[in-house]
Amino acid sequence: MKVKVVTDSGCGLSQAQAEHLGIGFLPLQVNVDSQQYLDGVDLDTQTLYRLLQEGKMPTTSQPPLYLEEELFEQYKKEGYTDLVAVNISSGLSSTNEVVQATAKRVGLNVHTLDIGTTLAIQRYLVIAAKQLVDQQKDPQEVIALLQKAVDTSEGYLIVDNLDHLAAGGRLTPLAAKLGGLLKIKPVLKVAKSTGGKVDSFDKVRTFNKALAKGIEQVEKAIQSGKEYEFFILNGNEDANSQKAYNLLHACAPNTNITVLDMFAVIACHTGLGSIGIQFIEKIEGVEYDEASICDR
Repeated sequence: MKVKVVTDSGCGLSQAQAEHLGIGFLPLQVNVDSQQYLDGVDLDTQTLYRLLQEGKMPTTSQPPLYLEEELFEQYKKEGYTDLVAVNISSGLSSTNEVVQATAKRVGLNVHTLDIGTTLAIQRYLVIAAKQLVDQQKDPQEVIALLQKAVDTSEGYLIVDNLDHLAAGGRLTPLAAKLGGLLKIKPVLKVAKSTGGKVDSFDKVRTFNKALAKGIEQVEKAIQSGKEYEFFILNGNEDANSQKAYNLLHACAPNTNITVLDMFAVIACHTGLGSIGIQFIEKIEGVEYDEASICDR
């Protein structure tokens, strides 16, 4: 058995970073007007922010099928027999379903799970999967360890500009306009408990109250005696990111909190100024070192 870990750009890795880590990479597509980008290949977060600042309304779609077929055919020729696939939630994209179908056509065995989310949790799980495979763990054991962590993970998104949610069909244009006038800030949840879809958890006035509500839910969910990785996703708003960090640090003072830029394919839908808060239980035997990833 020869095993390859594969993922998509929902995890925020670039193609170069994934290749350095020995992870197979499938770029999600971002469409802006008539221009098509491959996320993590010819599009990064800073470029996406610039497009948003210009008033663009990007849309996203799954990785190109021809790239999946080429990549999996290559793995087959290299002697790989099995894939451990860690992809964006099936509630947000059909990527994982297509990966399974493509691998089957090529003749590769696929071991996978629905992670119920994306962003930093997907990033952690991908890196965990690679380390566990390198430790010679059986693919099914790897999936079981990932699933256990997924079952206790959660994530919240606080969105400042509702127009992008409306453009993506998450809100009606009228609701977005009224929400903006009333200064309503939705607290959105995406986790296993929401079926991997973005669901409205609460609506409050002012961004600060929304941040506090998200952190409050995290504090309620984490369990004493367990170790977690915490993440904050910064949608190009350092002041709010720092507020989120301070609030999270106050409720989890002795844990590691990683702050990352909001990943491009999600920022397409949440717009500028959004903040993400996620946590996942640490997997035994996995060492997460963000600095070594960002150096690439």
